[in-house]
This record gives sequence, C-alpha cells and structure tokens, in this order.
Amino acid sequence: MNKIGMITLSVALASELAFAGGKMLVKADTNVAAIDEVKADIVAPIYTKAKYKYVKKPITADDGAVHGYVRMHHIFDGNDNGFDPVTGSTLGFGLGYGMELTKGLKVGAEIYGVMDSGLTDTDETAIAYGQFLNEVKSPSELDAGTAWGAHISYASHGLKATLARSQFKSPFTKIQITHVPNLYEFARLDGKILGGKATLAYITKMSYGSRSAADFGLIGENTAAAGMAITPFKNSVAYLERGTYFDISDTVKSNDSSGILVFGYEKKIKRFNFRVWDFMVDDVANNIYADASYKIPLGKGIGMKLSAQVWNQNIDNAFYEKSYGGTMVGAEAVLKWGKVIGKLAYTSKDEGGLLNAWGSNPGYTSSIFSRNEYRGDVDAYKATLVYNPLKNLKFMVSYADYGQSDMNLNGKKPDGTAFSRPSQRDATERDIAIVYKPLPQLTLKLFNANRTSEYSIATKKRTQNHTRLIMNYAF
Repeated sequence: MNKIGMITLSVALASELAFAGGKMLVKADTNVAAIDEVKADIVAPIYTKAKYKYVKKPITADDGAVHGYVRMHHIFDGNDNGFDPVTGSTLGFGLGYGMELTKGLKVGAEIYGVMDSGLTDTDETAIAYGQFLNEVKSPSELDAGTAWGAHISYASHGLKATLARSQFKSPFTKIQITHVPNLYEFARLDGKILGGKATLAYITKMSYGSRSAADFGLIGENTAAAGMAITPFKNSVAYLERGTYFDISDTVKSNDSSGILVFGYEKKIKRFNFRVWDFMVDDVANNIYADASYKIPLGKGIGMKLSAQVWNQNIDNAFYEKSYGGTMVGAEAVLKWGKVIGKLAYTSKDEGGLLNAWGSNPGYTSSIFSRNEYRGDVDAYKATLVYNPLKNLKFMVSYADYGQSDMNLNGKKPDGTAFSRPSQRDATERDIAIVYKPLPQLTLKLFNANRTSEYSIATKKRTQNHTRLIMNYAF
C-alpha cells in the first residue's frame, strides 16, 4: 500500500457541476453522475444505466411501463486495421417491463438482442465478434442473438430482497457494452446501515454480453485481465457461448467454485463519497475494491472533484497464483471550468495481473479499447479534454499511455504452433468522440480510436484505427 502515498492526484472532468458563489447547490450532488458521464462517453461504446442518458429509466424499473432502447453500431473503416481487421454493422435493443403486485412486492423481465443491420460488408472474412452475440459462422450467416433476465423483489422496513437474472449493480460489474450487457443470476439483500447503503449478495451464474468477445480478445489480448478469461470463440476446445448462463466455476479454469459472495457498503457525507466492496470468488480469489471522492466548489461554474481507488486481489487457486493477484491503486482529478472540462488520471499495478473474469472495469485510466491498467507492473496515465459548447453537443479527446506490462501474449500461429510473446513497446491509445442529442430520446455518437498494442512488432503490427457511429433511441 506504499504506492498510495506516492500517487499524484490529477485533474479530471466534470459535466454540469453546479457551483455558485463558493457554495455548492443541491444540484451538485445529483450531478456527480455527470462527472461519471464524461468518463462513460469517452470510454464508450455505451452504457444501459439511466444516469448516462441512453435509457430514460433503468430497464429494470418496476413502474408498470416498458423501458428500453434501440441502437445501431456501424464500423466505418475496421478493415484498414493491422490489429483488428473487422467489419460490422448491427442493430440492437433492450426491453424491460416490471410492475408492483402488492405493496413492496415487484416483478419484472428484460430481454436484449442484436442482429445484422444489413450493412455489414459480407465480402470480408473478418466480422467483429463484439458487435454480435452468436457465433459468426461465415460472412453470410449473421444470425440474431438474444439474452434475457427476470427478477422478483420485496421491500419493507428499509430492506430490499431480490432474486434475479439481470444486471448486477456494483463497481466490480460495471463495464461497457455494445448491445447486450453481462447478466448475472443472484440473490441480493440491500439495506441502510449507519447512514449508508449496505449490500449482501451471492452470484451463482453469469451470462456474457456481446462486447465480452472484445473484452477477451481485442482488449484483453488473452491476458484474462479485461473482463473475460475463457474464450467465447467456438473454434476453441472449451468456450463460453455468449448470452447463455454458466456456473461461476465455468468462467475460469481449474476450480470448483460454487459462486461469488458479495459484500458492499457505500456512504455520502456532504461532499465526500466512499465505497467498499468485497467479491469473494469461491476457490479462485478474494477481491476488495474501495474508492473515495471529494467535491470542491471553486466559484460559479467552476468545480473540482478528487478521487482515489484501490483494488486488491488475493488468489486462492494454484492454477492462477503465479501470474495473478496483487494491488492496483489509482487517482484522478476532475476540473470543470465553464464549458471546458479537463481530466488527468493515474493508475499503478504491482507485479502480476488482476484476474478479471467477471466483467469489471472500474479503473480510472481505461480507454475505449484499452484496459492495460489491470495487467502486471503497469503505470498508466490518461488525460482527457471535453468541450461542451451546447447543452446537447459535446466534443471529447483523450490520450492514454500504459507503458509495458510483465504479461505475455499467448496464442497460436497460422500453422497451429503455440507462441508466447513478452511486451515489446509502450501501449497507447488516443480517442476522439463527438456526441450530439438532436432530441432528448436520441443520441448520436461518432468516435475514432487509434491504438497501439504493447505486443506490436515489425512483422505483426498490432495497431488499430477504428471509426464507429452509434445511434441510440431511448424510451
């Protein structure tokens, strides 16, 4: 934990913070989500929570109405990439309906899906797996895929008990999606303790979403440190079919896990917020995550938010203990000055990677296609700038440098022989994005991600220049 004292706090973006005359308005607390939205927008492709404005209400809202989204992802120039030569154009949806049966007793269901838009270039042989959910059998067979969830909950006397197959709200299960999110089978109890919110839960199964293919391959580069540890590709001997619920023991190798025991506690004290969560994966690892933030009003239209985080992982599995475990620490600072927002962030991971198999991405330095901060021996830096000239228009640019990790790239050559390659150069990513909302329900986002992998070599340039348009209609 000595690294925590060495962290230099950085300055990061906040969107729509309300400060006036040195006093923080009531609106400031609700606009903490706006600071997070800056990160969500630039990290992309998209979230499904209401505070990110891509849905009007959470899909699991039990208010007797249908909630959801319809969206399109279209890749423009993926075939020009040396690292990621793919094409893909998809339509996706999320629908949820819930109602109150009697006082405190609520039920609901949700369904998500994705299909080809008809604009995918089927003359190409490489289709973007992260755009779809099913196996892409051939360029001419872009089958639709779906995933579903349901829940029942009862709330009384400040407690809420839930049984569900649904999204699971926690720092360990927050991650970007394209169309279909990661879903979990769980029992959960939430309540208020000592002025804060406490959670006790047990997760028994997991269904991986559409973008988990990128989490495993393109983003994770087979390191098991970016959200998925077992391949979703059917040409492998053992694979996990996305959209299907699997036991937790199936999500990693060589274990006899019965599930994940979860403890969480979150509290707000005026301008200070903190969270502590524990994910105990039976027969695999114990994960403890904590973060804290403090808001500082600096005058009318000016404000700052300072944050710090730590993720400690103790491996309890002989198969993984040599390569994974340890501690990641991070800090960021967000500064809003009128219509301009700036962010600097830093994370540091000691030796060995974080075994990240269950859809986690809380790190401050994540980019659209890079999560190297969870790899071993990485010091990562990220700077972001946002300009918000109009209420419905936002321009964003970010640059991240992840250095080199101590983890190898493992794979197979075209002839089938295995290889293991250490990192060769500093990993970097530059992202540019424009977000425009012509209507309250409609969001248009155009982004370009320019990335170089730490495993790029002269004979195999692992570089990526990816441009994508996202159109999202929320209802």
